[in-house]
Amino acid sequence: MKLTSIIRFQLVAWLGTLVNLGTLWLLHGKFKIPVPIAGACAIEVAILHNFTWYYLRTWKDRVGHTPQDFVQRLWKYNLITAGIDFVVNLGLLWILTHFFHLHYLLADLLGMIASPFFKIFVNELIIFKKPKLDSENN
Repeated sequence: MKLTSIIRFQLVAWLGTLVNLGTLWLLHGKFKIPVPIAGACAIEVAILHNFTWYYLRTWKDRVGHTPQDFVQRLWKYNLITAGIDFVVNLGLLWILTHFFHLHYLLADLLGMIASPFFKIFVNELIIFKKPKLDSENN
């Protein structure tokens, strides 16, 4: 994995953190939607945000740039990333707010700090995996 890809991944992840926190603040802080529901919605909005940037910038050299490729990768990314986020991020959000009475935004931020360690490898090895070189083209 190139250093530039790691840097791009982290920049997008931190932008996604702002998207997640802003969505959570809006849904829970302003509209009073319960934390678990608002947190799940915030995660999904951030997932869609991050995937779009990863597809168009971070791993742009590995994608097909067609609507079909975009949707297929989005489906896989959403399923895998949401799984990680719902276990790690939403799990920590609920535990820290419910049992430790931590402020919901701080609890969400702590969850978002933990999950990228898992997600960068999933993105690199599964979702945006380098295409295998055809032996005839070598």
